[in-house]
Amino acid sequence: MACGVSLKGVEMQKKRVVFYGRVSTQSDEQISALGNQMTWYNQLLMMHPDWVVVGKYEDAGITGTSVRKRKGFQKMLEDGITFHKYDMIVTRETKRFARNTVDALSYVRLLKQHGIEIYFVSDAIHTISDNDGELRLSIMATIAQEESRKTSENVRAGQRISRQKGVLRGTGNILGYRRTGKNQYEIEPEQAFIVKKIYQWYLEGQGIRVIKRKLEEGGYKTATGKSRWQLQVIDNILKNPFYTGKQQQLTMISDGYLTQRRVKNSPDKIEYIKGNYEPIITEEMFQEVQCIREKRYNHMNQKGKKESESVWCGKYLCGCGCGTVRRATSGGEFAFLCHRQHRNGIRKKTVIEGETDACTLKTITEWKLDMIAYYVINNVWKNRGEDLKEALKIITECYREGNTLNALEQETVKGSIDRLERRKQSLLDMRADGEITKEEYAQKREEYEKEINKLRLSLAETAAEQMTPADYNQKIGSIKTALSQILDLSKPKLNREIVDRFVWKMVHISDNEFELYLHMGNEQFGRIGTEEKVIRYKVFEYPEPERKETIWCTKLKSMTFSYEDAVRYRAMNGKRVMKGRWKDLVVHIYI
Repeated sequence: MACGVSLKGVEMQKKRVVFYGRVSTQSDEQISALGNQMTWYNQLLMMHPDWVVVGKYEDAGITGTSVRKRKGFQKMLEDGITFHKYDMIVTRETKRFARNTVDALSYVRLLKQHGIEIYFVSDAIHTISDNDGELRLSIMATIAQEESRKTSENVRAGQRISRQKGVLRGTGNILGYRRTGKNQYEIEPEQAFIVKKIYQWYLEGQGIRVIKRKLEEGGYKTATGKSRWQLQVIDNILKNPFYTGKQQQLTMISDGYLTQRRVKNSPDKIEYIKGNYEPIITEEMFQEVQCIREKRYNHMNQKGKKESESVWCGKYLCGCGCGTVRRATSGGEFAFLCHRQHRNGIRKKTVIEGETDACTLKTITEWKLDMIAYYVINNVWKNRGEDLKEALKIITECYREGNTLNALEQETVKGSIDRLERRKQSLLDMRADGEITKEEYAQKREEYEKEINKLRLSLAETAAEQMTPADYNQKIGSIKTALSQILDLSKPKLNREIVDRFVWKMVHISDNEFELYLHMGNEQFGRIGTEEKVIRYKVFEYPEPERKETIWCTKLKSMTFSYEDAVRYRAMNGKRVMKGRWKDLVVHIYI
């Protein structure tokens, strides 16, 4: 064929495909099922020569009701949406992808926007090529979600039956006891002695910090064999009813089968399960300790808190998971250092027996934190002038509406007074014509006059409260001046309210590297985002001195601050920077 076109040697362009598999538990059977899923995918691949596999993603032991815990799923989304590594996701069935209808549809639509199709093999659904794919997917996802709800109810029912039977939970790693079998415990004499000493010292008036020192000086070991005692461990011992023969259950519960976040249960719903083991502490001693703890806690709350001298107190955290303290330096300024280092010192910390969390991060001067905030906020908030104008516009409209409302109120009240006066006149005419008795006339007249007097008083109060034009202009001017001063980002030390509203936390992750988390209008930081972060910090507040938060955030950018940036910033305060000691600061910004 002279004019024909030969197709020999021309390869069909293959579709880039990734496989996704998931099982909900870490049991051997489920892990085996995950392996079977992946084997099945390989067999499926043989039936589609137009596919080329560019990746496999899996989540083992992770629920499908929410995608936030599935790292394999999150990695798959990032590779597809951000890096465009594939064209289609192949998954066995809808419930492997998501058991949450909202999650399933939202992520399908998100992937569809980036040209990525999802093929649900068992359900025969192609999310892009099928016209009714999304409708069928929503039906299948709803069925999967309902299965999860029923499973969750069955699990809760099983746990409830276990509690009714007196089944105790936990691994048995509790100071004072050793576990000898399922639901069976026996006293460990040496550890039980330590528990009794802790309760005895506390009843004698010793605080947790004093008890900690006594335990360490006496060479007493924790349940894990460490010689260093944590304040939280001691406090947990003092509030644990297990030592009286009862186990506390349902202190933490799931906030729902879809989100499955662990939240604190209300005290009235916590259950106490009596165990078949010998108690170490009497019920009377335990209750007496709880009374003392509550009194101390209430006393600390009643003292109130002074506002910290620096906005960074509580915001600036050491990367080791400890809090920081603010101390004066020889130059008349201030610096922040790790509380663990402040307490033990770096050298001493590294040689303490059993310690594995030694902190060697360098101390940082406060002006460097202020400098980071100055440059970051100026960089991020570039449209503050427009925001100031918009804020003033809203405030002006609110005041104008307030004055207009007062005027309308006055007209309404005046109209009501006129109507009541006319009724009074009509009442007089009715009495003159003999339509009502003298008593009826007096009673009605008194009612009308009371109502009229009440309205006239209200009218007088409204008129007194009404803002004059001069007062209105002065008020708006004062607000404008205050807002301008607060939002002035040209000063080296930004307004404390601005920093407080913008910055949620700053974590010192290495000597010259930081992670800065910005509020950016979120009521609760860390509820949305593509990256999972765990923030550990100590607030040294009784009864929970340690906290850990898992957040979801998105990295906005990274900024590096050079010696020139520091010189320019310090010059605004008439200060200098020693070039030989300067190291560039790297800040990773998250929202």
